[in-house]
Amino acid sequence: MLTGATERPDASAAHRNRRLRAVYRRELQENVLFSALVVTAGVAVSSVVACLVAPSVAPLEIALATPLVLTGLGVARTVPCRCRRYVVPLGMLVGLLPFVSTAAATVLIPGSEPLALGALGVMSLAFAVFIPLERMAHLVWLVLANAIFFGIVLANSGGASWSAEMPALAFTAALAFGLSLGANEIQLRRRLQMNGQLLAMRGLYGRMKEHELDLRRQDEFLFMQQETLVVQQAELLRLNEELETIARMDALTGLGNRLRLNEDLAQAAARIERNGGTVGLLLMDLDRFKRLNDSAGHLAGDAALRGVADVLRKTSRLGDGLYRYGGEEFLVLLHDCDESVLQSAGQRYISAIEAAGMPHPDNPPWNLVTASAGARELSQRNCVDIDAALHDADEALYVAKASGRNRLEIHGGIPADSVVSIDQQRAAS
Repeated sequence: MLTGATERPDASAAHRNRRLRAVYRRELQENVLFSALVVTAGVAVSSVVACLVAPSVAPLEIALATPLVLTGLGVARTVPCRCRRYVVPLGMLVGLLPFVSTAAATVLIPGSEPLALGALGVMSLAFAVFIPLERMAHLVWLVLANAIFFGIVLANSGGASWSAEMPALAFTAALAFGLSLGANEIQLRRRLQMNGQLLAMRGLYGRMKEHELDLRRQDEFLFMQQETLVVQQAELLRLNEELETIARMDALTGLGNRLRLNEDLAQAAARIERNGGTVGLLLMDLDRFKRLNDSAGHLAGDAALRGVADVLRKTSRLGDGLYRYGGEEFLVLLHDCDESVLQSAGQRYISAIEAAGMPHPDNPPWNLVTASAGARELSQRNCVDIDAALHDADEALYVAKASGRNRLEIHGGIPADSVVSIDQQRAAS
């Protein structure tokens, strides 16, 4: 989530940022710890040097340096232990220890005025560099440091030796005051600049994460769309297959229709022409079916057609094609079927229809639904024209009708003058 501070970082935004303030406190903690150790070591070393230079004041120097050293060690031990709220006062306290030590040394050791002049400038500048505080806290520290130093010096400057050094000390203090403020301001600006850069980087990182999240959401959406598309394509393919099946199926009987028959006949003819073999065409027509529709009604006729279709399915061999050729006509496409097999298969179908026992009172002498059939064999020697083959099977069918119905005739060798014409037979049936 982006905020105004991370989108448009500036000095105030960096100052108000809670995480950056916590980082600043941790850095200040480390600086105060380091400074406390350095100051403690410096105070201890300077006390030892003072004792060597002026042995007469050694007891007093040790008495003054001991609490300063203990204070520095106490600060160094206290700062890492959950003192974030008090790190600024502790840092200011560490910064005051060198001034107290220097003021005490200059008072106790005669002729140490140059040491005081150098210490005023160096310590103020070092504090601004190593312990950068906020402006107000830094200003308060400067005032306290100078007040303590000059207070100790003036309180113990009974001799006239210090009167000549006071202007130099005041000038040095003022110069150190200004340099310390300038150094602290540089540190603050640098820190704010770095914080602004950190905020800008966080904003950029946040925008990158948001962009990555958007891309991931888009990928998930596209993946879902792709899955939906795949499912829809599969469903479309299934529906197309169903439509193709329905388009090639007779709605009443569930057998193949004329479209399916034409496709299967073309494939069979191409296979015979290419590889040889034989195929049998068995064309059947229900005897006196028009009378059944007229006497019992079309619903009874439809039931008879469905019954005949069921008989054909139960009687057919595996791989044989069953079709409703039209009206009450059915066609069976028998694969690998020569004339002898065609004769037995055709007789089996006719007998099975009669054996089904479907009543037809207007079809004497059987009074059952029966069928007449015409057949023709297809092979490489006679497979020239599919339409001609169907016509030949139709001729044989009407020969069977003219010969008494409920029988099978295979095309070939029948005199034309002994057969009633097809048109007349169709009209009669």
